[in-house]
Amino acid sequence: MVEQDTQLHANGDAVKKSATNNTTGTAVNPTLSRTPGKKHTNETLASKGISKESLSTSLSLTPAPPVPENSSKSVADTQNIGSEEVTREAKEASYVGWKQIGNWEEKDTLTAQDELLDLNRETLLDNVLPESLYGDWYHAVGIFFIGGFLSFVLGYFKFSMAPVFFVMLITCILYRTSSKKYRASIRELVQKEFTVQKIENDYESLEWLNSFLDKYWPILEPSVSQMIVQQVNQTLATNSSIPAFIKAIWIDQFTLGVKPPRIDIVKTFQNTDSDVVVMDWGISFTPHDLSDMNAKQMRNYVNQKVVLKMKMFGFTFPVSVSEIALKAHARLRFKLMTPFPHIETVNIQLLDVPDIDLVSCIFGDSIFNWEIFSIPGLLGFVKKMAKKYMGPVLLPPFSIQLNIPQLVSGSALSIGVLEVRVKNIKDIKSSSDIMSETLDPYLTFESNGKVVAKTKVVKNSSSPVFNEVLHILVGSYTDPLSITLYDQRDKIKDKILGRAEYNLNSFHDNNSQKGLSTMILRNSKPIATMNFDMQFFPTLEKKKLPDGTIEDFPDLNTGLAKVVVEEGRGLCEVGKKLNAYVEIYLGSELVATTGKVESADTFQWNAEHEAVISDRRKTRYRFLVKNSDGETIASTVQSLNDLYDRSEIDKKYIPLKDSQGELKISLYWKPVALDLGSKTIAYTPPIGVVRLFINKGQDLKNLEAIGKIDPYVVIAVNGIPKGRIDEKLNTLNPIWNQSIYVAVTSPNQKITMDCMDIESGSEDRSVGSFDVRLPNLFQKSADDRYIECVDDEPKTGRLVSKKGIRGSITYYASFYPTVPVLTLEEVNDLTNITKKQALLKEKADLYDKKKMSKEELAKMEREERELKELSELYSNKMKLDLDELLQYNSGVLAVSVLDGELPQPNLFVQAFFDSNGHSRFTSPRISSRTIKTGWTGDVMIKELEWSVTTFRVVKNKSSNRAADCACEVSLPTVQLVKNCYKKPSILSLTGSGSAKLMVQISWFPVSASKLPQSDLITNSGDLTINVLNAENLISADSNGFSDPYLKFYLNEGENNFFKTSTQKKTLNPVWNESTQIQINNRVNDYLNIKVWDWDAANTNDLIGKAVVPLSKVDPEKDTTLDVPVVGPSGEDGGVLHLSFSFTPRYTISVNKRETKISENSGKGISSGVKAGSSVVGAGVKAGTTVVGAGLGTVGKVGKIGKGLFSKKKGEAKPDSEK
Repeated sequence: MVEQDTQLHANGDAVKKSATNNTTGTAVNPTLSRTPGKKHTNETLASKGISKESLSTSLSLTPAPPVPENSSKSVADTQNIGSEEVTREAKEASYVGWKQIGNWEEKDTLTAQDELLDLNRETLLDNVLPESLYGDWYHAVGIFFIGGFLSFVLGYFKFSMAPVFFVMLITCILYRTSSKKYRASIRELVQKEFTVQKIENDYESLEWLNSFLDKYWPILEPSVSQMIVQQVNQTLATNSSIPAFIKAIWIDQFTLGVKPPRIDIVKTFQNTDSDVVVMDWGISFTPHDLSDMNAKQMRNYVNQKVVLKMKMFGFTFPVSVSEIALKAHARLRFKLMTPFPHIETVNIQLLDVPDIDLVSCIFGDSIFNWEIFSIPGLLGFVKKMAKKYMGPVLLPPFSIQLNIPQLVSGSALSIGVLEVRVKNIKDIKSSSDIMSETLDPYLTFESNGKVVAKTKVVKNSSSPVFNEVLHILVGSYTDPLSITLYDQRDKIKDKILGRAEYNLNSFHDNNSQKGLSTMILRNSKPIATMNFDMQFFPTLEKKKLPDGTIEDFPDLNTGLAKVVVEEGRGLCEVGKKLNAYVEIYLGSELVATTGKVESADTFQWNAEHEAVISDRRKTRYRFLVKNSDGETIASTVQSLNDLYDRSEIDKKYIPLKDSQGELKISLYWKPVALDLGSKTIAYTPPIGVVRLFINKGQDLKNLEAIGKIDPYVVIAVNGIPKGRIDEKLNTLNPIWNQSIYVAVTSPNQKITMDCMDIESGSEDRSVGSFDVRLPNLFQKSADDRYIECVDDEPKTGRLVSKKGIRGSITYYASFYPTVPVLTLEEVNDLTNITKKQALLKEKADLYDKKKMSKEELAKMEREERELKELSELYSNKMKLDLDELLQYNSGVLAVSVLDGELPQPNLFVQAFFDSNGHSRFTSPRISSRTIKTGWTGDVMIKELEWSVTTFRVVKNKSSNRAADCACEVSLPTVQLVKNCYKKPSILSLTGSGSAKLMVQISWFPVSASKLPQSDLITNSGDLTINVLNAENLISADSNGFSDPYLKFYLNEGENNFFKTSTQKKTLNPVWNESTQIQINNRVNDYLNIKVWDWDAANTNDLIGKAVVPLSKVDPEKDTTLDVPVVGPSGEDGGVLHLSFSFTPRYTISVNKRETKISENSGKGISSGVKAGSSVVGAGVKAGTTVVGAGLGTVGKVGKIGKGLFSKKKGEAKPDSEK
């Protein structure tokens, strides 16, 4: 016998009696506890697949504290999303969970004594009969024979019924004695199976998991059942697809029973690839197995049961499903990968049709119930149909594939695009066809039973040449691609000539397959040879590399788009009902139609369409809302970009034309790097630029254990980084006073502000982020053009992370529109549109529309509508040549890198502009020396005449301007525009290595009345300070004079950058000294001046302070200022006479990022702030454009802080005055 040390008992006051008439739907969980030292018998039947512990533990049930009342909230209290009322009556479940279904009471609790009950108590015959006379199968056969024979004899000799009773009694006692011994022998055999060492096999056991489920299933089941009932009843109460005559539908009773499912066997295959795991799983669910249960265990037993009720025609009809049992054998294949979630795909295959048995009664448990599967042959028919329809999906050799990263992302899009280049078909052998005189072949491509692509028809050819490229959506590698060869015939159905199947699994390891050839078969015999190429382009996802870095995907113009028409509202008058559906057009082609829905308020369609997009900029969707008569009652035309932007900011309701109603439309987008040349990275013209002036941060969360964070801010548009500002060292309340311009293509784009902290040895980490809301920033004039909007009101955004609020950022926002101009590509498109319109007009004049077929008329109307929409799209844009464009000094510079060569693989290409110390945009990691897929980026150029562009090739994508690079090139931006606007040009980069980039430039002028001074070249440069003299300083010495000298500080810096000489015994000193300092932000920086009195014996005395805002310095001429001095107590401290001259130039305010010295040092070593740095550009006064790349080295660098283990960013102590 198998023994356990488990005892189950009531849990004190937590045990509550469950009322048998409970209708609240509140589930009471059981609680199980252990008491060591107690043993009880626990026997199982191996023949039934029951584990050693499942029988007693799964039935030793005691209740736990009840679930809170709010967990069983009525379905009637829930509201349908997007709906103002629930039209169907909501109902509560009467009984949920095994306790309520089984009427569990406190007295049913199994005690330790109950567990010790002997299931095989001896009978009288056990003590009399020899062991050889009972207990085996043939003894039971003999008992049946004897009983039957004696009954026949008594009947034959016409005895009364009394002797028959004694025959029955003796027979039953014998059978009971024999069967009990037979079951005991089975248990002994089970014990031997667990004890005897097995012969080695490939099967593994998951008894630990089964044992866990046995113990905790009774605890989990009530909560799981409650959750299922609540969610399903809510859906049933609000689902508009349920027929209207069903007034209410709900689950009234639900339980999964007290016995959990089991994993019987597991087999892991050997000799697979290192990143592949293949397993066979045997799964069973038999909750109705009652073998070897004593009376008290039977009282606690509850089987699986579901009762669904429907209210219709004034009656309530129950349907019950119970006694469910199943057994399945499945094979699972896991494809592993390094990045999260570490499992790329899971293939599931059923090795055979699952064995399923159940009891389904139409009228529930009433006396009028009707068990559906009691109809002879119905269950067998269902199993045969299951095999027929499951075969092509789940049975060998087919399987269903789950793409785990796709499921985690929640997009539910295809895994990629298959490009098929059909070359030709040779020697089609076809029988003579009296229905068609010529052979007009074409091909169709099918996946999962649907035609996904079709070639053109080649007229009258047995060896057709197609030379056609098709793009096919691929949902999984497991679905084979079916290629069917047709012969087109007039007025009758096209004839199938043959088929070919292609296994897509080969693309998992080899995306590009050239020079393919396959036989097209008919009746398993070849009738032609097809020559083609295939290439698979997977959807691009952000990847986390082994070193922890996140590899972003480029902002491509090609990819997959899934549009979902979810619902509509306000389509009809109040109080009236409407039967409506929606037609979805991609361009001019009808691609999907929703089902018809009748409603008075909210129409739920949830129809979707997925397509390959070859040019996201020009893709448009048209949505026509029609009534049951096919009349259009409302419509809207939306670009794909606008739909995507709306989905990003959750602004999915779109107003409809000619109606007050709205459609809720979602769009899911995944980029795919299709091989379409420059179309893949084509740039979308912006409507303008948003200027974000980032003032300061407050109360930022400190993420450092030692010291403080070094925060900076990154701006992203639709999740793609567009720029960043400089970091501030060792502070939780940084003052940045820097601006970033980001180009936007629609008012609905999501702009995100993310505060980051610099990490020395790893990726920078996020402090928190928020979305910038700018609802009133985008305004249009009467001529439907965007206008400038400058908002001087400060805005505050709260930084939020998964762990709560992490501080706030104060910022200002402005919008400057671009001048609507045609790009070179749009000029060509407009020319082609004009030609097509002329040809279409000639065709319409040539043919009589009355004689044209409906298909030809519809095709002509579609072409006319599409050309009209395209011409209207370009009608509000101006055509300007390059010289006219260059008249605008401010604009958006769009850079497209089409091709190139790098000195080595795994490098990044960065682009810097003007005084940017950080890259404006960076390429993806380029894995080879040749650039195969290009990228685009943009930047707002404030002053084209002075602007300088720099391209650098680096190893680290986060490298700044001061970091080392493999090679670089700098040139005036205006020269770049002139050379690369009309056609791409090649730039040569030099340094320790060499590189070449093929670059195409676009220029979009910005209409700005006046840009802020802080964004112009006059905001940075070299400041010359002439210290002339001072008057009426404070006396600090006993002789009535002072020995004054001055110290100059930039902003709140602790270290002075200049100190004058000391003038002895005077209150009106004259210095006539000068110094020069690099200024990076003249408009927002200021000078702090401290006036000291020198003392030979004691500490020097501070006798005054003065502040000079550098915004008072004229950048174009010398400036003389009389600066008042404030004494230590706030009194008048005299006047300083200073003069300033400013030489504007672009300055670089960053230092080379520190490298991590050790894990323990953290950020103990830091670089100081340079007073001088890299200089690119030219002085304004000189009037010439000079491009330089020299490194200024004026200033202090490499300062070490208070110690290696002190603050994270060490800062030098201020100079003491002695």
